Amino acid sequence: MKKPVSIVQITFIFFMIISLNISAEDDRENEQGKESPFSFGASLVSRYIFRGQDFGSSPAIQPYFEYSIKGFSVGAWGSYAFMATPSGIEADLYASYGFDFGLTLNATDYYFPIENLKIKSDSTIISERAGSYFDYQNHHYLEFGLTQEIKNFYFTGYYGAYNMDNAVYIEGGYNFKWLKAFVGAGNKTYSMSGKFNVVNVGITASKSINITKKYAFEISSSLIFNPNREQIHIVFALGL
Repeated sequence: MKKPVSIVQITFIFFMIISLNISAEDDRENEQGKESPFSFGASLVSRYIFRGQDFGSSPAIQPYFEYSIKGFSVGAWGSYAFMATPSGIEADLYASYGFDFGLTLNATDYYFPIENLKIKSDSTIISERAGSYFDYQNHHYLEFGLTQEIKNFYFTGYYGAYNMDNAVYIEGGYNFKWLKAFVGAGNKTYSMSGKFNVVNVGITASKSINITKKYAFEISSSLIFNPNREQIHIVFALGL
């Protein structure tokens, strides 16, 4: 039986992240007063829900690091489940370019350290054996996507180009002042039947809380319904 995470461990992680981000904020401006192109931080989430599916069945810590300049960004993002379940460990690399008229193009290399990680329609794992990062055939999933924003409305689409069975996911949503509503649909790995189905419907409420003049953190709560799997998720997130 896996040992549950104690409140002491969670508290330690929480204050460690706060310390890192306060230090980053203090170093944000260089001697010329210009903002640094580097940014980093992390989120603490009660569940990692990705496009309507639960990855890890556990609270998780999700760090990121990014370099941005003139619309172009490259970065790394990860998710590490506290219970260390096979599908709860992920480390991704991504690149994106944003145009002035609201269009963003992106490419993501999803990396799962579990060899031959295949999530079946009932969410069970076929294999749990870890292997090399450089074994692209068994560990990496490449995806291309685009997002178009028009005022408060957005539309996004993604295509699984490598190891994702040519899966397609599309989503549309509307951003209110503190609330976002969204609807997403997908086929292949997203859908239990493999055909296009609505898999991700929900709302997210978020708020920024100021700690100092230069430092703040984001809190959010989401209600997510996957009608294809007949599952509901309520997720709390703390972004630092």
